[in-house]
Amino acid sequence: MRPPRRAIRSLRPSFLFESRPEDEGLVNLRDNENPFAGPHRHYPDNTHRTLVELYAAALDVLEGAGPRAAAERPERTRWRWGPETILPTRGAGDALDLLFRTFFEPRADTVAVTPPSFALFDELAAVHEIGCLAVPLTGTAHDRLDVAALASSGAAGIFLCDPGNPVGTSLRPGELERLLDAYDGLVVVDEAYVEYAGRPSHRHLVPGRPNLVVVRSMSKALGLAALRLGAVLAHPAIVTALRRARLPFTLPAPVVAEAEAALADPVGLRRAIDLFVAERDRLAAGLRRCPGLGRVGSAAGFVTVRTERPASEVAARLRAAGLATLPDPMGWRGHLRVSVGSPAVNDRLLAVLTEAGRRTTERRGLP
Repeated sequence: MRPPRRAIRSLRPSFLFESRPEDEGLVNLRDNENPFAGPHRHYPDNTHRTLVELYAAALDVLEGAGPRAAAERPERTRWRWGPETILPTRGAGDALDLLFRTFFEPRADTVAVTPPSFALFDELAAVHEIGCLAVPLTGTAHDRLDVAALASSGAAGIFLCDPGNPVGTSLRPGELERLLDAYDGLVVVDEAYVEYAGRPSHRHLVPGRPNLVVVRSMSKALGLAALRLGAVLAHPAIVTALRRARLPFTLPAPVVAEAEAALADPVGLRRAIDLFVAERDRLAAGLRRCPGLGRVGSAAGFVTVRTERPASEVAARLRAAGLATLPDPMGWRGHLRVSVGSPAVNDRLLAVLTEAGRRTTERRGLP
């Protein structure tokens, strides 16, 4: 397992409070709070145990696994998802930033990324002065890893996005395991959209793979974007190192309370996910029938399509119809990323694209 940076190993944080004095029946004269102030005068819990326990209990339901499938997973007999293995963060982006800050030495280390991939990986590497090596995805659906190139890259860590953003596809089964078999550096997988993917989360590999870190988001499928919450799922040694490096009292108490209320009903959250997936798949099927569009990626919380004409032109036509989309997402030219709207909005989108494609075909004189 990759150790944290030298500075983190020697750090002696001043605010690693595991509990509040009140939890031990003590009067709190430690935290410099104002006893004459209002209901938000107390600092939040530093470990968020209730939030973590609710999230851990909800994971199998959120990922679409039934109780029987959950019970049959081997890590259930020897592994516990809880505060030692789950670290809540201020969104998945904060989790990624914390990993860069904790494990990679500025102006010394290099990480590998697999474009087309999440642009925040490159941006965080630049901010933290970490080298960034591109090892592109392979396969016609951008669903294969160049394991040999990644394993021999000399990178101190590898950052993956699965399901992929912006490609909208998932890695083929077994790809991550092949990489983990060949590479012993830190492997970080951003699973912000996994609840939509229809496959098991890579978190189930973590118990037997101490160099694997899974990053999750509560913004996408869970519909809690305004709360800005995410999580790191990893071995206890990694979670402990991240706790040492992060700022104290990170998550506001009102945010945590809202998230706990939502996570108390994982079946309701999964119901909304299932409705989304059904509409996403309907939208993707419609896009596949639209003239002027090519390959469709639809395994994530959006749909990405290849455009025959410049993506900026297609996006401009949609904008003129009152619909905002993302052309050339993350610099992936010739593609258009489309969020999933309501059925009525998606029908408008398909109508505009169908008509635009028909006119292009007529101008070319094609039958």
